[in-house]
Amino acid sequence: MLFVPFVVSVLCVFVVRAQGDATDADLERASAGRVVRVGNLTSGRVSAIPLETYVARVLAGEGEPRAAGAAQQALAVAIRTYVVVNTGRHRRDGYDLCDSTHCQVLRAATAITRRAALATAGQALTFEGRPAEVFYSASCGGQSEAASEVWPSATYPYLRSAPDDVHDDDAPWTLDLTLREIEAALKRAGFAGARLTSVEIDARSPSGRVTRLRLAGLVPPVIAGEPFRAAIGATTLRSTAFTATRTADTLHFVGRGYGHGIGMCVIGAGRRATRGESFRAILAQYYPGLELTRVDALVARAAAPPVTAPPPTVRPALGSPAATSAATRAPAAAVIPPPPTTVIVRRPGSGGPGSSGQGAAPPEIEQLAARAHADLSRTLGVSIAPVTIELHDTLDAFRLATGQPWWVSAVAAGTTIDLAPLAVLAQRDGLDRAIRAAIADLLVAGPLAGRPAWVRTGAARYFAQPAPAGSASARLRCPADAELKLAISAAAQREAESRAEACFAREYEKTRDWRVVR
Repeated sequence: MLFVPFVVSVLCVFVVRAQGDATDADLERASAGRVVRVGNLTSGRVSAIPLETYVARVLAGEGEPRAAGAAQQALAVAIRTYVVVNTGRHRRDGYDLCDSTHCQVLRAATAITRRAALATAGQALTFEGRPAEVFYSASCGGQSEAASEVWPSATYPYLRSAPDDVHDDDAPWTLDLTLREIEAALKRAGFAGARLTSVEIDARSPSGRVTRLRLAGLVPPVIAGEPFRAAIGATTLRSTAFTATRTADTLHFVGRGYGHGIGMCVIGAGRRATRGESFRAILAQYYPGLELTRVDALVARAAAPPVTAPPPTVRPALGSPAATSAATRAPAAAVIPPPPTTVIVRRPGSGGPGSSGQGAAPPEIEQLAARAHADLSRTLGVSIAPVTIELHDTLDAFRLATGQPWWVSAVAAGTTIDLAPLAVLAQRDGLDRAIRAAIADLLVAGPLAGRPAWVRTGAARYFAQPAPAGSASARLRCPADAELKLAISAAAQREAESRAEACFAREYEKTRDWRVVR
């Protein structure tokens, strides 16, 4: 592990305050002008918080209040590293990070958390010279989880499964849920079907966590472990390290740990600190292979102003139904021409492993997207401009920005499209198809809001291709929302999307008006 002090003044603060309480003024000086713009999801307020003050406040929200100093310091480094990598995660919302569990939870800083933040000020974890994407959870229950088991595309060799020998005396947690309670939770998540008749564990990871369950009576009949936990409630079903036995119509869960189990175990870190381990030793246990390094170069973009997209402009179509060519498969419309700059393409970068940082995208992508936008606007009678396309350099960066699995090529929301790396798109349906489908998805989103997921997905795929797709037979079942949003594999996703497109084509042929399909 290597630590290089980043400013002399910080060293002076360490000396002066080593035996006393750090103050907010100390933290602000140690932040060296770096701030984190935090959005409050309840009030909507955005606050600019000095970096080290932010670390102290998150430490109060995420850490153990009575943990020894080494544990507090180790978590402070993990929190700061998370900021380095994820600053700008919510730039479309006008801030860097939110104040919920989607990012990191803040509370009022305490003397203990201020001291830990100041003691480690300026230190972040890096892998091969780049800021490392790190995670932490409350308790791994004795065995951490590999990131690749939760996110199959994850390329984090330092986030692997390993035993944690400070949990031997932990009592297991238990939970009882009826099949009806589980069914209701899954249907809220988009599952269909008449009645859930059984839940069976179908696969586990090497750490013993549940990675797949079978759901007899529901559609789709399978779900991955973490989405199942999210559907039930992450605070209710504490982790996926559980067994489940059935008695009558009730499932009895017995489990260990709390959280996904990836990276640092907060409770485990506290116990390691109590037995005398240093914060460097704790970091080496949970993030093997990472180095401590100075933060100033890594957080340079934290002070950059957030980039936000303007609200979409949707113009309704006018006119009569059209014929069957690609340009006339939607009703003819009088479309107001969009502004000259209809598409902006950029490479945001994630700051994480393998990312090249922010930079320019190839100009031909912008030209390709602008042509697709013009063509689809004429076809659909809807225009949204400008559209921002963010071309990610790595699958990890794409997954972190969108929350989608590795097999998804593009995600469209509002006026922004996130694209998987060019090399990945070339191995799939190609860049042109991905861009056309994503732009079509943006254009149909407003008019089709509130419909089943297959309507929007099917419309986007249908209008993205140059020739009409074949319609489905009357007996083909349109996919449930969960089949499209919680697919368990790339093959399952493709099959569900193909059915969505066929179902849309079938319904569209009845009226030749895509807006009324439901």
